[in-house]
Amino acid sequence: MRLSKIEWMWAAVAAGSIACFGSWLQGEMNRAALARTQRETQDMRGTCAGMSAQDAQMMDKGELWCGAVGSRRAGN
Repeated sequence: MRLSKIEWMWAAVAAGSIACFGSWLQGEMNRAALARTQRETQDMRGTCAGMSAQDAQMMDKGELWCGAVGSRRAGN
């Protein structure tokens, strides 16, 4: 079975549409993840009043934590 030129064109349009949608969706997921990370960082900084710039950089890297320790972890 051979495809005509119009069928090839429709197949190309469909493949392009799928690729564009996938790219858009990945961009939206990345944007949402970045916004969530920024929101969580701002929330954590709100619980750490008087933090220095060096402490803020360490917290962004995950090397420093502040705030209340959960009750489950406190017992361990």
